[in-house]
Amino acid sequence: MATALETLMNIANVAESAVPVLSLTAYIPQWRTLLRTRDSRSISMASWGIWAVSYLIATFYASMLLLVTGRGWPLVITTAVGLCFVLFTMLLIWWTRQSEGGRPGPSQSARE
Repeated sequence: MATALETLMNIANVAESAVPVLSLTAYIPQWRTLLRTRDSRSISMASWGIWAVSYLIATFYASMLLLVTGRGWPLVITTAVGLCFVLFTMLLIWWTRQSEGGRPGPSQSARE
């Protein structure tokens, strides 16, 4: 019979496994808005670039962990999928800006 601590740990493990799914699901509303409005002027491409580098580093780390320890497939998968989602978002931003004629957004024109 499981102790109370083991039961709590099992609940925590299940809850933790939902975090990547929730995190990746959060991209969908942004994609839907970009596709519907075709307006990305208020979205910072620099921020998304930083997130891409962050996910690239995380994917590298997860891959090295897997290579060295033989464990960590879930981390490799979630970081690689996260990187793909960030890159896809950047592609959507680029695409909408091309269809807008490359017009800079309000925050971009203020810096120029």
